[in-house]
Amino acid sequence: MLGGIEGKVALVTGAARRRSIGRATALRLAEEGADVACLDIARPMAGFESHGTATADELDEVVEEIRGTGRRAVALRADVTSWQEVHDAVDACVAELGRVDLCANVAGGSGLGMGIGPLLVIGEHEFDAVVDLNLKGTWMVSRACALKMVDHGDGGRIVNVSSQAGKLGWPMLGAYSAAKGGVILLTQVLAKELAASGILVNAVCPGTVDTNLTNPDGALSQGLGPDWLQQNIPLGRMQTPEEVASVIAFLCSDDARYITGEAINVSGGQTMA
Repeated sequence: MLGGIEGKVALVTGAARRRSIGRATALRLAEEGADVACLDIARPMAGFESHGTATADELDEVVEEIRGTGRRAVALRADVTSWQEVHDAVDACVAELGRVDLCANVAGGSGLGMGIGPLLVIGEHEFDAVVDLNLKGTWMVSRACALKMVDHGDGGRIVNVSSQAGKLGWPMLGAYSAAKGGVILLTQVLAKELAASGILVNAVCPGTVDTNLTNPDGALSQGLGPDWLQQNIPLGRMQTPEEVASVIAFLCSDDARYITGEAINVSGGQTMA
């Protein structure tokens, strides 16, 4: 068990979808003894209905799974790109669970028809959607949670999910790369601004993760799809959502009490800078 998580209240965004970093993070923090507010849009994205999102049933499912471990959990249905929905959700977290000590900003992504493509081809609407979801949403949730942490006066932890694309810049993922690069700089500024309040802010930068977004229904692991996603990973396989969640949990723990402003690669050697 990691020290310093038991008895805390964690808010995790993007917590609902099966085979996702968010769901794995919510479950791992509960395993470490935290009560968890599971925040997810839990409905199709307006204007991007074909982009993969969790359902309301999946959100209810993860909440029940956490409650089954003996920890408290609440479902927060909110779009992280909506100022009102974010602040209402964080208020609801405090009303239901008493406070918020840990914040894991996992919600994000891109896809065909929503930002994947050459920068000279994708349109303004797609670019804005990717930046709003990955960068602006991370800022809004971090801000809302940090204000509660400052009011409580007991410090806290914020962990933001960036990406190796935020460090390297990938062709065809220009909007996503720019947004995730922004998450790293946002993390550094928040770390400096919140240090005096005892709030540590870090980021993780996953590589190619075996989720329903990158590997629908596990086709690659079953040998049913092309192996191109794994060709440039030194460890020879995609990572699991649980392997990312373990680093997020570490950064929320007392073992990471002297780490802030970092962007830690969790990529199986795919990114080493």
